[in-house]
Amino acid sequence: MNSEKYFNSYNAYAISKAANILFTYKLAEDLKGTDVTVNSLHPGVISTKLLQKGFNMQGASLEEGASTSVYLASSLEVDAVTGKYFINSEEAHSAPFTYDTKLQDNFWDISYKMVEKFL
Repeated sequence: MNSEKYFNSYNAYAISKAANILFTYKLAEDLKGTDVTVNSLHPGVISTKLLQKGFNMQGASLEEGASTSVYLASSLEVDAVTGKYFINSEEAHSAPFTYDTKLQDNFWDISYKMVEKFL
């Protein structure tokens, strides 16, 4: 998980994004029955410093990248929606492995063990 044997910046970035989705699905399940909602999203390929300097690429504007986050935080249409994945303010499917509840639980447990010494 921490690229102990081999480090590749693209792989590390991809793992971190997958981790966000796994964490969100697990958290949504744990918070079921409360008024708290959590969702994950793909903002698109956005022109950030990381993209420009790390990958020498351009992408969409920061405004475009923020639009789905703003939608999820403010739209009454998704007020009670939780545990979903969004692209361009539309519900979408994440990678099939992210729906694996065993993987979600394992990720959660490993993440907790990694940070519990700081609590």
